[in-house]
Amino acid sequence: MRSYHPAMPVRLAVGEGAFTGSGFLFDKDGTLVSFDHWLAVMGERARRLAGELELAEPEHQMLRRFMGLDRDRPGPTRGTILHLPRCDVEDAVALYLASRRSGDLGATRDLVGRVFREVDEEFPFERHLRPTAGAEEGLRAIHRAGGKTAIVTHDTASAARRHLAALGWEDLVSVVVGLDVCEKRKPDPESVLMACDALGVPPEETVMVGDTVTDLLAGRAAGCGGTIAVLTGLGTEEELAPYADLVVPDLTSISWARAA
Repeated sequence: MRSYHPAMPVRLAVGEGAFTGSGFLFDKDGTLVSFDHWLAVMGERARRLAGELELAEPEHQMLRRFMGLDRDRPGPTRGTILHLPRCDVEDAVALYLASRRSGDLGATRDLVGRVFREVDEEFPFERHLRPTAGAEEGLRAIHRAGGKTAIVTHDTASAARRHLAALGWEDLVSVVVGLDVCEKRKPDPESVLMACDALGVPPEETVMVGDTVTDLLAGRAAGCGGTIAVLTGLGTEEELAPYADLVVPDLTSISWARAA
């Protein structure tokens, strides 16, 4: 039996539409944070892997392209592994390297996992992370109004907390649920329900905010009181609208205030 503790209700408004929640659950990449930093992160992961494996420069460049880094298209390109969940990226890179080099897959997975962790710990995220429009203002407004916030991400929670620290958001987000905390992925509702439990807010008093269909489906499956789609990430309005109560260009479209 789940037990919950009260949080202050917060009213959010978009144009003439409005509803109220006490807990606000956000996806991370594409919702609160732009994808741009992943280009530099992937580049550093590729560089370190190339060094560990003593790859020749042509092999290094092929690995970079596989990891979504294209000199001819320098931005984050949809459809590359750059946008996959963290564990899928590790598996894909390990499979690629093992097949190209006829190496032991288990040992290659261990190497890739170690390099990814080292980059997570050492990368200067504070120089590369960029909030999406309105993200910090929205988190601060919810905090001022007495609401509670959580991140539900397909990154690891440990990496997400480092991102929060780099942005100076540690005090704005109470709970982080990632794939190292809950192995079940969105659209399964388990990670959303786990976040609700940790916040102490029942799902029906929460709002799920995300940039993909899986975010919105997870929110609906968990019984969230509302789902909001933002167009700052991977999903298009046509894809997201059937699963969202509101679709907004970015978080600047939402005003947040303590409910009367």
